[in-house]
Amino acid sequence: MKRLASILAMLFCTLSLMAQSDANAFLDNVVSRFRKAPGITADFTLKGDVQSGIYMQGVMKMKGQKFAFTTNDMSSWYDGKTMWTYAVGIQEVNITEPTKQELAEVNPCMLLDTYKSSFTVSEQPSNHKGERLFKLVPTKRNTSVKHILLTIATATMSPISFEIVSNSGHTVLVAITNYNDSKALPDAAFTFDASQYNGVEIVDLR
Repeated sequence: MKRLASILAMLFCTLSLMAQSDANAFLDNVVSRFRKAPGITADFTLKGDVQSGIYMQGVMKMKGQKFAFTTNDMSSWYDGKTMWTYAVGIQEVNITEPTKQELAEVNPCMLLDTYKSSFTVSEQPSNHKGERLFKLVPTKRNTSVKHILLTIATATMSPISFEIVSNSGHTVLVAITNYNDSKALPDAAFTFDASQYNGVEIVDLR
């Protein structure tokens, strides 16, 4: 019996390692495509839980480490170092140099680029055909994120949604649609063009 139990334990351990290896191999391919894309454009919907009441829709653009997004209330541009955030309601632009964690909170897609160094990955059962579901648990304890559920379309290797669960129990769901990674985007798409926003106040917080 002890020998049988030992063999079963080894089998389950091997299957677990194989599953994790397969999950990492798949996500590696997703990241590779993400990095090589000449430009990425997609629509998104961000929805918080009942307690937060957060809800917004918009368009995001990405290329490598750069990104930009626009909603009815705000717009943001990040050129790989500097971020400009424009608040429509108060006609103000804040300039910052965000940390990696701050970037991930603004744009969850950036998590794809650092998943290996920042998270432990395990694949979860998916309820939908043509999709794979992964659970990402932060390797560092000093983070506000408990875990992230990442859904990927198997055919296009593109993200479908990010469900971010905080240590306090709050949940934010980012759903992505109309994902296009074949259209090139110029670097100018990821910087703030002051000439298009006459009269706004610019606050440099760097």
